[in-house]
Formats: sequence, C-alpha cells, structure tokens
Amino acid sequence: MRILICAILLAVTSGLLAQESVTPRPEYQTQRIEGEPPTIDGKLDDAAWNQVEWGGDFYQRQPDDSAPVSQETSFKILYDNRYLYVAWRAYDTEAKLIEARLGRRDEFPGDWVEINFDSFNDKRTGFSFSASASGVRGDEFISNDGNNWDSSWNPFWFFKSQIDDEGYTVEARIPFSQLRFGKDEIQEWGLQVNRNLFREQESSSWSPIKQTQPGWVSRFGTLKGLSGIKPRKPLEIQPYVLGQIRTGGGFADADPFDRKTEERLSVGLDGRIGITNDIAVDFTVNPDFGQVEADPGAINLDGFQIFFREQRPFFVENRNIFDYSVTSAEAGGQYNSDLLFYSRRIGGSPSRRVRANNGVGRFVQQPENTTILGAAKVSGKTREGLSLGILSSFTEREFATVIDTTGEFEEEVEPFTSYNVGRVQQDFNKRQSTIGVMVTRVDRNLRTDQLDFLHNQATSSGVDLVHRWKDRAWSLRANMVFSNVSGSQEAITRTQRSFEHLFQRPDADHLGVDTSLTSLSGTGGTVSIGEFDGDWVFQSGFTYRSPGLELNDIGFLTNTDQINYFAWGARRWRNPTKFFNRFQWNQNIYMGWDFAGNSLNRSYNTNFWGQTKGFSNFNYFLNLEQQDISKNALRGGPLLRRSPGYFTGGGFGSDYRKRFNVYLNFGFGGSYDGNVRGANIGLDFNYQPIDALSLYASPSIDWGSRNDQYFDQQSDDGRIGYLHGSIEQQTLSITLRATINLTPDFTIQYYGQPFVARGVYDNFKNVADPLARDFGDRFYTFSNITFDEENNEFLVDDDDDSEVDFEFRNPDFNFLQFRSNLVVRWEYRPSSTIFLVWSQGLVGNADPSKGVLSALSDDLFGNDVRNTFLVKATYRWVR
Repeated sequence: MRILICAILLAVTSGLLAQESVTPRPEYQTQRIEGEPPTIDGKLDDAAWNQVEWGGDFYQRQPDDSAPVSQETSFKILYDNRYLYVAWRAYDTEAKLIEARLGRRDEFPGDWVEINFDSFNDKRTGFSFSASASGVRGDEFISNDGNNWDSSWNPFWFFKSQIDDEGYTVEARIPFSQLRFGKDEIQEWGLQVNRNLFREQESSSWSPIKQTQPGWVSRFGTLKGLSGIKPRKPLEIQPYVLGQIRTGGGFADADPFDRKTEERLSVGLDGRIGITNDIAVDFTVNPDFGQVEADPGAINLDGFQIFFREQRPFFVENRNIFDYSVTSAEAGGQYNSDLLFYSRRIGGSPSRRVRANNGVGRFVQQPENTTILGAAKVSGKTREGLSLGILSSFTEREFATVIDTTGEFEEEVEPFTSYNVGRVQQDFNKRQSTIGVMVTRVDRNLRTDQLDFLHNQATSSGVDLVHRWKDRAWSLRANMVFSNVSGSQEAITRTQRSFEHLFQRPDADHLGVDTSLTSLSGTGGTVSIGEFDGDWVFQSGFTYRSPGLELNDIGFLTNTDQINYFAWGARRWRNPTKFFNRFQWNQNIYMGWDFAGNSLNRSYNTNFWGQTKGFSNFNYFLNLEQQDISKNALRGGPLLRRSPGYFTGGGFGSDYRKRFNVYLNFGFGGSYDGNVRGANIGLDFNYQPIDALSLYASPSIDWGSRNDQYFDQQSDDGRIGYLHGSIEQQTLSITLRATINLTPDFTIQYYGQPFVARGVYDNFKNVADPLARDFGDRFYTFSNITFDEENNEFLVDDDDDSEVDFEFRNPDFNFLQFRSNLVVRWEYRPSSTIFLVWSQGLVGNADPSKGVLSALSDDLFGNDVRNTFLVKATYRWVR
C-alpha cells in the first residue's frame, strides 16, 4: 500500500509541474442532409454529397512520417436523424495495381480506407470502421488511447466499394445506434481518417501522428457541425438454433460410451439492451461456441499453467473493459501474464476427474467443459470519463456418468458456480490519466464431500493508476491487488501446497503449512515509470506477489512469494534509413528474489528487429541467464539451482506484400556446463494464388535435452527423493489453414493441427545438494537400478541394502493430438450468420521408441477419432 500511495503522490506532483505543448489539429465541418440521403452503391453520384466539401491533405505515417503521401485521399461526411454517411475517394495513378484481395471480416486484406470516431471526445476511446477495395468490412473498438483495438466488436453497418480509373471509391452508412455519445444539442467529436496503400505498405492519416509519438485517439482531429442528433439506446436481439451430431471413435469396442452417437438440438439467445445511450447490457442465454477454433496443442513439463487465449465471442467482445494485468505488458518477459480476470476459467474443464479402469470393467464419460447457463455484461462510458464494466455468469452442476459391475450411476465433478466481475475507471488530468478499481468474486455451491478440495468462495480486488504527462510522453503505472479464498481445511491446505505457493518447502523459514486454516489472503502489486516518446524510450519498475496471493479461481497466477525488478530501454529508427524502413534495438534486465531475501534469478536480453528497404522483416535476440534458482522445480522441495546458460535465435521473412511469402524462425542454446541443450526451427508459408483463396502452413520442430528433468517425488524411511532423469525431447506441430472467400460474406475456412511430443528418459538420479554450483555435486546418479519389463517400471536400491527404495513407472512418453475445424460461414445479412461446422479431435499415444515423424505418419489416425457435425443459424435484429 505504501508503494501505491507514493506513486499517487508522485503522479499528482508531476501532473502539476508538467508543461504540455498542444499541436493544432485539423477540423472537418459536416452538415445535416437536406433531401434524399445517398444510395450506398459506391458511386458517389448522389446530389446529397454536394452539400459538403472534401476533406483531404493526408500525412504519411508509415513508412516515412516526414515524407508526403504517394497517393491522395479525400473524404466527406453527412448525417441525418439515424445515420452517418461517409464517402472516400482513394486516388491511385496506377489503378490497375490496386490490391482487391478478399478475406473474412476484420482481416484487412489489400487496399483499404478507414474512419475513427471519438464520439465522446474523451481522447481515449473510439469506434473504427474499415472498408477494403474488395468489399471486406473491418470494425474495432479502440480503448486506452489506441493501446487496445478490439476486433471482436461487430457493429451493424453497411458499405459498398467500387474500383475505377482514378482509384477506388467507398460509401458507408453507419447507424448512430452503434455509437455512444452525449445529449448536447451541438456536438464535436474526435475524428481520424486513414488509408492503407498495400503495394507500398504506406499508411496515411488525415490528422498527423508521428511514429515515435505515444497515443492515438488523443491525436485525432475534430468533427464539427453535428446538431440535433439524439442518442439512441441500443436494442439488439440475436437468437440462434443449433443441431449437432457427435460420433465416437469406435476403437475401444468394450467401452459403451465410445460407441455412442450423441445428438443435440439447442436454442439460445444473445442480445444487447441499452440502459442509457452510455450504458448497455449484453447478455447470452445457453450460449454455444461450436464454431470457435480449437486450442493449439501444447505440453509442458515444468509444472506451470499453459495460457490459452480467449476465442469465445461473448467473452472476447469488450474484453478490454475487464483487462487488469498485475504487471503492465511493457514489462515483458516472465512477469506480464498474471491477470485479475481470466475468462477461460468460466466454462472450463470440470475440476474433478473420475478415473476409468477398462481392465476391470469401469467406464467413465467425463464432460469436457462446464455448461454456461447464461452470462451478462454491463458496460459503457459517460461523457465525464467514468467507464463501467460488470460481468456475471453462471455455470451448471456437472456429472460424470460411470458404468461398472454395479450398474450405471453419476458422480458430481463440478458444482453450480457463479462468477462476478466489476470494473470502474475514471479519467482525469485532461483525459490523459486514469484511476480504477476492479473486484471479482466466485461462489461455488458445494454439496458433496468429493468436491471439498475446491474453494467455496474466492474474492479479489485491485486498485490501479496510469498517469501520463508531457503530452503523454511520460507514464507512471501503479497497481495493488488483494485476494481472499475460503473453504474447508482440505481446500486451503491444498492451496498452500499447490504449485504456485508451495508453503511446505523445507528451507522456507518464512512459510509453513497450517492445516487448520479455512481462508487464505494475499497481496500483489506493481509500480513502474517510463518515457515513450522520441527515439530513445525506457521503462523501469518493481512487481511483487505475496505468498498468500491466490487468483486462479477466476484469474491467472503463475507464481507467488516473489519480488521482481525489470527495466528495458530501446533506440528506435522509425523512419527509413539508407538500409532499413525501420529498425529498433532493445535491452532488458530482470532480477528476482523471494520474501526471505534469497536471490533467485538474474537475466539479460538484447534484441533487435526491423524491416529492409525491400520490405523483408527480420529479428534477432540473445538471452543470457546468469542465475536461475527455482523454488518450484522440486514441487515443494528446497530451492534448486539450475545451470545458467544462454538462448539465441531470430527470424527472417520475405516481402509479405507478395502473394507467396515465407518466414523462417529459429533458436538454439543451452547451459554453459553442457547439461541443457535445445533448438527449434519453424517456417510460416503464406500463399494467395487468387484474391479469393489463401493458404497457410506452419511446421515447427523443437528438440532438446536436459540432465535435470524432474518427474516424481517419493519418500523412503523418512527421506524424500526428488527423482530426475536425463530427457531427450522432441516436439513437432504443423498448423494448416485454408480460406476460400466466395464473397466477402461467404467463406469456407479450414484449420488443422497435428501435434506430437516425445520424451525419452535415462540416467535417473536424485538431488544431493540442491544449491551446489557444480552439477555433479547437485545430483547423484542411481547406480543400482533395474527395469521390470512386465510392469514397465524401474526399481531403485539407493543404499545397497538389497531393498527397493524407489519404484516408478517408465516416464517415457509419445503424445499425439490432432484437432481440426472446417467452417462454412454465410453472413446472409449484416451480423446474421449461418454456420456449417465439422470438427475432428483425437488424443492418443505412440511407442516412445518411435521418433516424432514416425509417430505422426504411423500412429496419428490409429487412435480414437471423434467427429462433431454442427449447423448453427443466428439472426440479428437491431432497432
């Protein structure tokens, strides 16, 4: 708390002392339509357009913000009681070279124009509408002064484009109901108009913005002449009907669930209701996300959670409102993944897994995900700069179905749960700065002892401040988070012993497991300062997580009991030089300690990236880890020193304007003592043979070895063995995508990813002196070990007394996974869609003695393949 108070005092003081320079901004005068509105056909031949003058005089933003634009652009804006009308004339002296590539909504293919409205004139938020020469729509909600662009925002609007000898033209009609603005009789809005000239990779804007300047919305020009427009409360209803058939693989003939074909008919409803023009409620009842692309394959042996991005539409839309990263994204590295709210917790896999045993006739059908009964969001922002977000969701009680020798019955695997999130932010200091509060709460209705390991209640809250001054060049960020979880003694003991906390570590005198506790509390926070304007930029700060902080009921938390320092600096060349269009060099420093003062990690990174004059992109990085002492590596054991080392790599890509382009990325490194080695290589291929077809393939392979791979923990006569082995590991994945755009509103899209991960162990060992600097003193290799081939397990006599001290199953693995989606999508009217979906999924294993290529070719489709066929139709009604 003292850190936060000091940060606020510093912010207030700096705000009083700061002297800002104000750059004059362009203005455009619109008019109300007199007579008939223009017909939206892209021709610009309606009489109404003669009422207003053309706006123009664009400035180049990229690649050279000091050079004039190579092609001129003009625009006009009109309005009536219900709509805004926008016209663009994108001149092109080589009109035959206009790129009219097709793509799905928000893909921004080829040449396009764009308009941004800051309808509240708050200098922080805006609404963006993009129109490509080929007829593809793009729309995004802009927040945090351009640091967040939310492409999941899909407003109801319409446009037409047309290519002619002078270039191309666009006409658009945008309902006022899709925007939010005040009730003033005469209004002024922030305005920006942009153009992308694809073949030159030239971006230009009506209101000038230098590449080195921070901010976006705050640098808009002004739209004048709006009068007598009335804000409209949004009212939108989008019902859906869905039919689904899911087939089993049919390989496990003895499993009765495997032979079942599941059929489902479902209906649901999405909608938006305006409380005021500023505040709206979005809701969903019985949502279905069957058209959403499957998560990529991943496997992790270090124990840390794997972060998957949110892809479900309801939770993606307006997610910026609920963003609360415990550490700012600029910190980078290992410190920026902790979140107060992580929406993937809602509707995730059930918490309890009921195990099957086919060998004794016990079969289990486990739900893959928890059913979301419904969810609602209240969101909006007032003209006074107060933004509000409230989210509430309820998930169903879930059961696993079990068949054994006693018959068929159900076991509860997930309780009925409510998730609630509230977020408030207030702008101040001429809209440059914000202060905010966030609160979350999870309540579980636990009614069976089998789920007593879960928290029955979890709350968290946070206070955050972002203060900018000197025309947004300088930024001070500070936040503080608090958490409290409660439940049975079993649940809180489990939390204390979990991977993120590990209170049981024998060398952590400042920690200890208290089995009598029924609640646990903790705090965390970050304070940083940086300059983000000009050729030289930097940021420096501290972040911490107390041992008792727990966010994973509704947030994302990777580690606790840590205090970290981070700093980075960069030199930027944003305008073209003799050799490059742009170039940037970065240097990063990271250091960390635990709450007992033990120095844990110290690492450095240098990297650069750029673009050549031929529009090829490249990057290079070098990581140097000078110290790595892990409190997690032994899963509750003492601190373990890991061998310091390096990792380096980079990438190079061909000109991405071409219809065929490729990007190569690679990396390699290891520890200085040779006990860890690794490398990876990947390729990205993009090919668009015609405007309507795009193909993508991305094969990648990782391989490596380490002599200190943890795999188990066992006790023998009071002593604990932290069992390790030397592992040779390979991972192969191939991501495939194909998109056919029959029209901008009718697409066929395929996604597939085979994934294989193999690990083979030998040289099994135990920890001797976990903090020894020499690897040979840190571990000792078992000398008396035998393999029981019949039971596939190793037996260790560690003290030569002819007795087995440790026994463990062969940890070798060869994991296979394949996921794919084929989606036919027809947007038969704006934002109303019919989906036809075929999904495939399989998970299995192969012989670990096989390499990943052999396993991929021989065994991938020899496992249980499950197919899902889905038809979904939505209709969006907008008042």
